[in-house]
Amino acid sequence: MRFKYIKCSLIASVCLVAFVTRAQSLPPFSAKDTTYQSISLNVFLKDLNEKNPTIKVRKLGIDSADSIAKQAGKPLLSPILTYARGSYNTQTPYTGYASPASNTVGASITVEGWGKRSAREAFAQAEANRNLADMVTESRSIETQAILSYVDALRTKLLWQSYQGAIDRLGSIKQAEATKQKANFETAQKVLANDLKFYAYGLMGYLNVDEKTLPLPMGTLDMPPQSFQIDKLITQAQENRVDITSGKAYVDSASTNLELVKANRNVDFLPGIYYTETPPYSSSGIAYGTQKSASFLLSIPLGNGLLIDSDVIAASNSVAEQEVNLMATKTKIVTEINQTYLQYQSAKERLESAIQAYKQSKITRIGSLKGVLAFRDAEYELIDARTVHAKTLILLQRLSGNFEVPNLN
Repeated sequence: MRFKYIKCSLIASVCLVAFVTRAQSLPPFSAKDTTYQSISLNVFLKDLNEKNPTIKVRKLGIDSADSIAKQAGKPLLSPILTYARGSYNTQTPYTGYASPASNTVGASITVEGWGKRSAREAFAQAEANRNLADMVTESRSIETQAILSYVDALRTKLLWQSYQGAIDRLGSIKQAEATKQKANFETAQKVLANDLKFYAYGLMGYLNVDEKTLPLPMGTLDMPPQSFQIDKLITQAQENRVDITSGKAYVDSASTNLELVKANRNVDFLPGIYYTETPPYSSSGIAYGTQKSASFLLSIPLGNGLLIDSDVIAASNSVAEQEVNLMATKTKIVTEINQTYLQYQSAKERLESAIQAYKQSKITRIGSLKGVLAFRDAEYELIDARTVHAKTLILLQRLSGNFEVPNLN
């Protein structure tokens, strides 16, 4: 029985919202000293992802990380070529002495220790994934802030239109009090026009554009109430939240960095081949033929890794830190969703009350001064209630991992 009651209440709320949508009619917005261009939320967010400077910088970082990851697995041979000329004496030591001018050429390369290449490649790819997760996380955060700013601007526009409707209705009432109220509404409308310009400049800041035409939001904020289950929201958030993906990417990056630190402690080998040739010469009446020799050299540099392990300890602690951060994010999700859900329930109740009051004010004769004022108050409260409901609903959806563009109708 309880389920049926909830279901019927929801249907009634939706039907009531539909009634208000059909009944509410606001005069068009106009501005005398400012040029506006209407922009839908879809177009606004599309421009945001293309023009926002923070997102553009993040994308450049991803390109850099991807290019590093593609080449990280290549061997670091560090080839060395050498050439040495025979000894040169500034003066002859004694009669009959000869100093042959030998030529020595050589080459050596670095053979990396075992596991270094694969560990380096894995870490570079993990870093690329982390950069991508950071970009997505930040872009989603910027999107959310931009949507809420868009809603604030839209609320201001709707309130301006509501005042305009009241001003138009008061113009037909020939009473001194009506003239006084009309002047008050016109003053309030000027404040709203200034506020709208303020919010419009804020929207331009997200797009990083400098234009004389300001963006004008579109919609009515008439979003139907919805019902949610906390457990499903939390599960959906744990699976789809971008900060969870980012946290896992940080753990993976720290883990691969630990493996890289361990692999870098392995010794390298530097094999080299050298060839020396001395041309024929004579000394003290004795002729010597061409001298040739070849040698092989193997160098094994011993680093501090055999004695010091502080880098391994630090890398291991970094993994533990990122795992703690990931667990903290999961805990934060539960708290955020529960808190926002409570706020949404209050916003939904307020919306339902505002709809009832607005419906009642429509029934009341609005040709009188009292009726006009009552209707404007009800309409003002309806717009405010829709604003709070829309912002809370959008926030709850995005906190639970639903990043679809909301329909502001």
